[in-house]
Amino acid sequence: MAKRKTEETIINVVRKPVPYEMVVVFKPFLPDKVRNEADSKVEQIITDANGSVSLRDIWGKRYLAYELDKHVEGYYVMYQFEAPAASMDGIKKLMNRHQEILRYLVIKKDAKEGTATKIKVKKTITREESESKKKVSKS
Repeated sequence: MAKRKTEETIINVVRKPVPYEMVVVFKPFLPDKVRNEADSKVEQIITDANGSVSLRDIWGKRYLAYELDKHVEGYYVMYQFEAPAASMDGIKKLMNRHQEILRYLVIKKDAKEGTATKIKVKKTITREESESKKKVSKS
């Protein structure tokens, strides 16, 4: 009986959805109809991998930092979703197949803070706090 409980808990841990953020850069000169279809394909890829999209934020057309496939602009869309960690390889494979996508980046979010794990949040301090720290360090 003890073996069954441990096996069940292992399976539940593996299938637990993990929060992710993904930014997709589409080709800039796609017609609206094609871009909307590509956008729905991305959401379909996530849902087919047992994930759920919680937020889709359209950033629109922006200049790229450097040229990608002879494009200097891209159409940005950011997705927040939850999916099992084991399904991320399949999602990435399917994302690489689409011609409409120039580039994408998937970041695993930190569940505690609600921010991506690779992005450090800088704490801002007031002038009074910095002066009080200087006084304490001089003493």
